[in-house]
Amino acid sequence: MSVDPTSNLRARVKAAVREYDTVVQFHESWRIAAHDKALHMRVSHSFSGQTFLTVRRALRREMLLGLSRLWDKQNGTIKIISIAEDLENPTTLDALWPNTPIYAEVRAQATEAAALIRRYEVGGSSHSTLKKLRTLRNQHLAHHQITAAQIGVVEEEKIEKDTENLYADSAKLITLLEHVVERTVYDPKGTAGVYEFYAKFFWEPVTGERNEGQSTSPNI
Repeated sequence: MSVDPTSNLRARVKAAVREYDTVVQFHESWRIAAHDKALHMRVSHSFSGQTFLTVRRALRREMLLGLSRLWDKQNGTIKIISIAEDLENPTTLDALWPNTPIYAEVRAQATEAAALIRRYEVGGSSHSTLKKLRTLRNQHLAHHQITAAQIGVVEEEKIEKDTENLYADSAKLITLLEHVVERTVYDPKGTAGVYEFYAKFFWEPVTGERNEGQSTSPNI
């Protein structure tokens, strides 16, 4: 029996989509907690404020860990770099989409997906972004190294910006891979919108207590 050259690729793409969906769940739940000023006012200087900050920090931590896993390259992981290698392999690409004019557009999307991944390789234009995220993960999130360098305010702002860029690129990549490999239309904004919708319902009733046993909301 002949071996399907795309079977392993499909398995890794499916794993990447599952990991990305997990990242989106944490990101959308965190985003409201981080930017909703009305929510901040409700819990500000209250007994519940510290726990709110703890939950918000945990959501961001899990999002960053998931994003790191998506781009990991060790054996046993998704090895997203190897997905680029498969998409650049003529045999694998021809098995997905024969090299005919009718499939020229989707084959071009395969090239685009591979190029996006290559940007985050060593020597790529965005490799420093991924390197910083991995350092953050290794020294401050997954492990707590005694000699880990302190992260200053300026560096934290840069990490935050880089993380959002990587998140956006990951969304674009998953969209391309779903189309090229799984022949599926994937809308990252739609996926994020679903989790944002439910997150709003969670955070909306969250209030703070100024005095022990006394809620700031008349409804609680």
